[in-house]
Amino acid sequence: HHVEELDKEKLEEQARLLEKELMLKERETLDVLKELEKTKRLVEHLKSKLQKEESETNLNFGMNVCDQRSMVNEKEMKENQSSPSEFLQSAKESSIPSHVSSPNLILMELKQAKLNLTKTTHDIADVRATVESLNKKLENEWISLEKTRERLTQNCSKVSSLEDELNQTRLRLQVVKVAASGDPSDVTIVLHRLNSEAEHFRKMRESAKSEVLETMSEIEMTKAMIKTAEIRLVAATKMKEASRAAEAATLADINALSNHDGSPGECTQKCEEITLSFEEYTTLIRKAQEAQEQSKNRVAEAMLEVDEANSSQMDILKRVEEAAEEVKTRKKVLEEALQRVEDADRGKLEVEEALRKWRSDGHKRRSLTNSCMKFKNSGPSDHRRDPRLLDVNGLNLVNDEAKPVLKSTLSIGQILSQKLLMPEEIEEEIVQGERISMKRSESLGQMLGKDNDGPLSDEQVEKENGQKQSSTKRKKFGFARFSLLLSKQHKKKKNPTLNLR
Repeated sequence: HHVEELDKEKLEEQARLLEKELMLKERETLDVLKELEKTKRLVEHLKSKLQKEESETNLNFGMNVCDQRSMVNEKEMKENQSSPSEFLQSAKESSIPSHVSSPNLILMELKQAKLNLTKTTHDIADVRATVESLNKKLENEWISLEKTRERLTQNCSKVSSLEDELNQTRLRLQVVKVAASGDPSDVTIVLHRLNSEAEHFRKMRESAKSEVLETMSEIEMTKAMIKTAEIRLVAATKMKEASRAAEAATLADINALSNHDGSPGECTQKCEEITLSFEEYTTLIRKAQEAQEQSKNRVAEAMLEVDEANSSQMDILKRVEEAAEEVKTRKKVLEEALQRVEDADRGKLEVEEALRKWRSDGHKRRSLTNSCMKFKNSGPSDHRRDPRLLDVNGLNLVNDEAKPVLKSTLSIGQILSQKLLMPEEIEEEIVQGERISMKRSESLGQMLGKDNDGPLSDEQVEKENGQKQSSTKRKKFGFARFSLLLSKQHKKKKNPTLNLR
C-alpha cells in the first residue's frame, strides 16, 4: 500500500510539472502569435506603400508622355499653318525668288527636326533615369519584404514546434493519467484518437504532395512564359535597332543636305539650273514629313514593346519567386506532417507497450492469487477423504469444517453477480454461513464436552482463529455464493453423523 501511495504521489507531481510546462508553452505561443500579427501588419503597410509609389510613378510617366505628345502635336500644327501661307506668298511672287527661298525653308525644317530629335533623346534619358530609380526602390522594398517573410517563416516554425511539444506533453499527461487510473477503456480511447490523428496526418501529406505537384506544373508554365517573353524582348530590341538605323540614315541624309546647302554659289547655280513645280515641291515635303512620322512611330512602338516586355518579365519573375516560396512552405508543411505522423506512431507504440505491460502484470497477479488459494485449499480437500476419524473422547481428529474449493478462473456471469451484490449483503451471507457451519459441524464428542462444561484445548482455539482468518480473506475476494455452497455441503455431511449416533 505504501508503494502504491508513493507511486500515486510521484505521478501526481509529474502531472503537476507537466501542467506547469503546458502553461509556459502556451504563453510562449501567445507571444509568438503577437509577433506574427505585428509582422503581418508591417507587411501590409509595406505593400500599401509599394502600391502607392507604383501608382504615382505610373501617373508621372503618363503625364510626361501626354505632355510630350501635346508639344509635338502643337509644333506640327504650327508648321502646317505656317507652310501654306508661305507657299501662297511664294506662288504670288515670281518663279526665280521662289526657287531661291525653297532651300532656306528646307534648312529650317531640318533644324526643327534636329531639335525634335534632341528633345526626344533627352526625354528618353529622363524616363530611363526614373525607371532605374524606381527599380532600385523596388529592389530595396523586395529585400525588406524577404526579410519580413523570413521572420514570418521562423515564427511559423516556432509555433509549429511549440504545438508539437504541447501535443507531446498532453499525450504524456494522458498516458500518466491512464497509468494511474488503470482503466483499459481510457487506453483504447487514446489508441483510437492516435489512429485518427495518424490518418489525418497522412491525408495532409497526400494533399501537400498534390499541391507540390500543382506548383511544379505552374513553375513549368511560368518558365514557358519566360521563354516567350525573352523572344519578345529579342524582337523588340531588333525593332529598336532597326528604328535607330532608320534614324541614322535620316540624319545622314539631313547632314548631306546641309553640307550641300552650305555653299550659296553652288546652290544658286543649281537653283538656276533646276526648276520644280509647286506640286512636286509639296509632294517632296509630304514624303519627308511622312518618313519622319513613320520613324517616330516606329521608335515609340519599339519603346512601348520594350516596356511591355520588361513589365511582363518582372511579372513572370515575381510569379516564379512566389511559386518557389510556396514550394518551400509546402515542403516545410510536408516535413512537419511527417514528423507529426512519426510522433503519433511513437505515441501509439508507447501506449501499446504500456497496455501489454499492464495486461501482463494483471495476468501475473491473477496467477499468483490463484496459486495462493489453491495452496490454502489443499489441506481441507485431503481431510475430506476421511471425515469419520474420531478420538477416544469422541473428538474429531480432522477438522470437519466444509470449506469451498476455489476455482482458478471465474466466468463473466459470476463476476457480474459479484458486482451486482452489495458488500453488506455479502458479509451478512458469509456470517450466516459461518454460524450454520459451526452449528452443523459439531460431533458427539464436542456435544459431550459442552455438557461436561470442559475447557477447550489450545488446538481448537487455533483452528477457530484460522477459520476466522480464512473467512476474512475470502470476504476480500468477494465470493457471493459462499453461504449456499456451505449449506449444501453440510446437508450432505449430516447423514454420516446420524449413523454414528
